[in-house]
Amino acid sequence: MSVITKERRFGIIGEKFYGNEMKIALSCRSILLEKSLRKFLDTYLVPDHDAELLISDHPIRSRKPVLRIGTDKDADLGKPFSRSRLMMKIEEKLQANRTKEAIRHFAVEEESLEEQVERAVQRFTKELIEIFKEHYEKKK
Repeated sequence: MSVITKERRFGIIGEKFYGNEMKIALSCRSILLEKSLRKFLDTYLVPDHDAELLISDHPIRSRKPVLRIGTDKDADLGKPFSRSRLMMKIEEKLQANRTKEAIRHFAVEEESLEEQVERAVQRFTKELIEIFKEHYEKKK
């Protein structure tokens, strides 16, 4: 297996896959794996900055979700693999990421709603206190 020392990154742009456009970038040290992935995913390649998923054959830190291919236990997809198995793993990874983002978005909305309710309760409490003060001052 051929390994390149300098990390190479390629990307993929795609059609619709399960109703969602997939945009995938590659970061492979293995030239053989890179060529196989390019053949399997040629319609989905995009540059790194446009990708929603990064496929790598080595541990990599990224803000984007990473699908790691390898022979170790931490790999998301083991070698050897078929195109259909690769596509299934990609969709699983993308779906998991979309679910996480939806949960995060929901939590932010929920916090915002809680903050709005809290502000309304505080305003209501202040108004009630003012009403009570005015009422008792009139009685004096």
